[in-house]
Amino acid sequence: MTLTTMLLITILLILAMLVWAIQRIQLQNKALLQSERDVAQIRNDMLEREAGFQQQLAKDIKEAQKRSNNMQRNVLKGQIGEQFTPFITDFPYNPSDCRFMGEPIDYVIFQNLHECADGNVPIEDVHLIIAEVKTGNARLNQRQKIIKQVIENGQVSFKELRIKHCEDTEDMRVNVSA
Repeated sequence: MTLTTMLLITILLILAMLVWAIQRIQLQNKALLQSERDVAQIRNDMLEREAGFQQQLAKDIKEAQKRSNNMQRNVLKGQIGEQFTPFITDFPYNPSDCRFMGEPIDYVIFQNLHECADGNVPIEDVHLIIAEVKTGNARLNQRQKIIKQVIENGQVSFKELRIKHCEDTEDMRVNVSA
């Protein structure tokens, strides 16, 4: 082999390696370009999802505010209704026999107390009624359930509390009698 042939073979090898390197760089560029497209697509998808999330969040907030307002209105209507219950047309007790407490129960009703005090009905017709007013789907709370059970169990009594005042010491004491 001559020097020219060897030089020609060497140049051909270098050219082949250059072509191979260029093809490899082109493949890498193509892969890089595809990766950039994928990243751009992912960013677009994330932006779309975020926009959808923000829209859903805004909608959920409005619905929650609406529910909250409705609940507040219902509570307010219930509270107003509780206080005006004795004045509703078909209320079965004399409003003057009702005492509003509001918490933990709404009313203590002294049924026929005024009539008995005026001598119009016998004491057997007088009843002490503990009443709770509810509207809609409202239920008794835990304290109200306990009060109901205490009454059903007969765990009810009358106590007279008498305040004693000591003029010397200005002390006040409470005596409880059966």
